[in-house]
Amino acid sequence: MGFKQSVRATIAGASLLIVGCVSSSQSGINSADFDAEEAARTRMSLGLTYLQNNNYTQAKRNLDKAIAFDPRSADVQYAMAYYYQLVGENQRAESYYESALDLEPNNGDIANSFGAFKCQNGQYESAKDFFLQAIDNRSYSNAAQTYENLALCAQSQNNMSDAIDYFKSALKHQPTRAKTLFLLSELYAATEQWQDAKSTLRRYERVAKVSPDSLWLAFEIAKGEGDKATAKGYGDMLISLFPDSTLTKRYLAQRSQLDAKVIKTVKSVGKDNTFEQTVLVVESSDDGQKGDEPAPEITSGEAVSETASALRAGEDIQNKTAVETTKSESSGKSDDLTAQSPKIHVVKPAENLYRISLLYNIRMATLQKWNNLENTGAIIAGQKLWLVPPSMQEE
Repeated sequence: MGFKQSVRATIAGASLLIVGCVSSSQSGINSADFDAEEAARTRMSLGLTYLQNNNYTQAKRNLDKAIAFDPRSADVQYAMAYYYQLVGENQRAESYYESALDLEPNNGDIANSFGAFKCQNGQYESAKDFFLQAIDNRSYSNAAQTYENLALCAQSQNNMSDAIDYFKSALKHQPTRAKTLFLLSELYAATEQWQDAKSTLRRYERVAKVSPDSLWLAFEIAKGEGDKATAKGYGDMLISLFPDSTLTKRYLAQRSQLDAKVIKTVKSVGKDNTFEQTVLVVESSDDGQKGDEPAPEITSGEAVSETASALRAGEDIQNKTAVETTKSESSGKSDDLTAQSPKIHVVKPAENLYRISLLYNIRMATLQKWNNLENTGAIIAGQKLWLVPPSMQEE
């Protein structure tokens, strides 16, 4: 969910730059003027540097020395918590996070990172408490980042309303924060709030460079609004500016289906209160009408049938109806796989299971099952996720 980078940056910022070599710091370890706190900070900085270089053995060795030199340092306890979080020893990580906050209860950086850790483990309410603890600290300067973390955490739990509110709060603290603007635009689009998605994406475009992701999102928004001409324009820009992008290839695969026929079965209430069924064949065209690829509705993370109200000829709109769209090759979520389908996805910073499910058109619950995830928030950047069932998984 992008928390890993946030934690790393916060911890690195809390540590001091290494001055001199470690051997010179240790030469007077038994002398009267030996500075244990300085030695601990030096070892902590070394440990974090080794972590960044994926040398976990040396990282642990230096962090252990830092703890030995200054066990009362909240920063050192915090760094050790981060180490255990990275290696997946969650109980130890939690213990060190708690120790760090006991030593510095008003440290917003530690509270924010502890919240990220809690959310990663699916403890949404507890995570929320720590995030808000960080934000409520008047001396804490990273409220926008923490509100964004809160939003991502809420989104991982399919609480889209809270996620939108938290993204908005992040933007109140930092109105031009590009990452938040894009994530909010994406969430508006996922919940089919097309006008809000478009206006928020425009704000993003004023502060960030054009990218395959932003063009793809603009394409999705235009398509959602039923503006096929504009959608095609964004698709053509993808081809022109980023011909080798995965999203360009995805657009090309969809472009051939834009003119396909869409078959819908419409159920309505008849005069005798029984359901009448009509099969409609809608010809796709470029006249701006929507209908060739309904976006997935957000409920529990799985696709559901499209719902709408139907007009009865000559009567008011009073009868509730349901429109069930027959799946075409490009509509709705499915778990159908082809030989060309990718088998593994490597989680990127700021991604969560919800976004990945949209990317590959696979239900969140299915991804969770295929990867033996205890909850939808239990993924981190760099993790590999199977996009195929166990029977097709090969090492």
